[in-house]
Amino acid sequence: MYPRVTLNRGRERRQYHGHPWVYEGEIVQVSGEPSDGAVVDCYSHDGIFLGRGYYNSRSKIRLRILTRLIDEAVDTDLLRRRLTWALARRQRLYPTATTLRLVHAEGDGLPGLTVDRYEQTLVMQCASFGMDQRRDLLAELLRDLTGLRHIYLRNDISARRNDGLELGHDFLDAPFPTRLPIHDHGVTFEVDLAGGHKTGLYLDQTDNHQALRALIPPGARVLDGCCYTGAFSVHAAMAGAGEVLGLDTSQAVLEIAQRNAAYNGVSDQCTFEVGNVFDRLRQWQGTGQTFDVIILDPPAFTHNREALAKAMSGYKEINLRALKLVHPGGILVTFTCSYYVDRLRFEDMVQDAAGDARRQLMVRQRLSQALHHPEAMAIPETSYLKGLAVEVW
Repeated sequence: MYPRVTLNRGRERRQYHGHPWVYEGEIVQVSGEPSDGAVVDCYSHDGIFLGRGYYNSRSKIRLRILTRLIDEAVDTDLLRRRLTWALARRQRLYPTATTLRLVHAEGDGLPGLTVDRYEQTLVMQCASFGMDQRRDLLAELLRDLTGLRHIYLRNDISARRNDGLELGHDFLDAPFPTRLPIHDHGVTFEVDLAGGHKTGLYLDQTDNHQALRALIPPGARVLDGCCYTGAFSVHAAMAGAGEVLGLDTSQAVLEIAQRNAAYNGVSDQCTFEVGNVFDRLRQWQGTGQTFDVIILDPPAFTHNREALAKAMSGYKEINLRALKLVHPGGILVTFTCSYYVDRLRFEDMVQDAAGDARRQLMVRQRLSQALHHPEAMAIPETSYLKGLAVEVW
């Protein structure tokens, strides 16, 4: 018999539909005095079983549900089954990939756990107390299922503070090199597991790197407006672009981008410069400067609903200025990585920008996060990356 969490009357709708989070304000009673990280049952006010998962009194998300089956225990066997399923999905979708996300937290039924593979190394990230408490067990299971031994912990995401966890990053046990080459659709990149963004690379964009290659006309002039370490830039050059300009505000990441271009033999096509894309786009207005392809993949402009209006204004400005610089018949590839900006709102913004720029758009492709970052329909938070490739006239 597990401790029990009972919801307020009428507050069980999200759980009925499959969402795993139970918030503090949805709970009317907690019985059994569960410790943080303990397994508890969740029931509706009318006594209907809703699920079972990890409890944490220190978080606004009091409970993260792992199973909705009343006869299924939340134990080592369940964790092994979930990990096995997650790995099997990747094997079906990406049978030859050696760099990809293996576990996408709620998207794989393991709330708060992220695991990325970079060649022969695993990077673990525990955003919830329940997963962090079982870190060593999860690492043992992952090693057993993948055969990989090197594990690096990137527990430096701010979401850990919401669960009362400290931030940091380190080796799970024995140290190993954290700068390594990885392979992405035939392209080699240098990745810094200890210091790179996210867990080292924006793995959610790997499918879109491949999609970009089909959009690059031979000899195209390309602007990669927020290039980071040059993934889109290098893929564009490898696809036949004649000239690629990558902008970023960090000299350190641009040095890695230049090395990535050299690794792949496209240094002559790629130029990387320190610059703010807003400022550069503004400076180029009215100068006759044009590009055949512009790629905009900025950081999230908002992490909450309160700043959404300001964020949409920023997205519109950057897209409006870019649209004015795309050569007729050229391509704009534009993204938002904010969960709070839904696809409809994002596409409406792009169309508004096109109207103000007096340009017509033809949709070439709608883009989203890589399939190894699965979106659970019952969990909107698992769908955050939205992209659009449009032909501009």
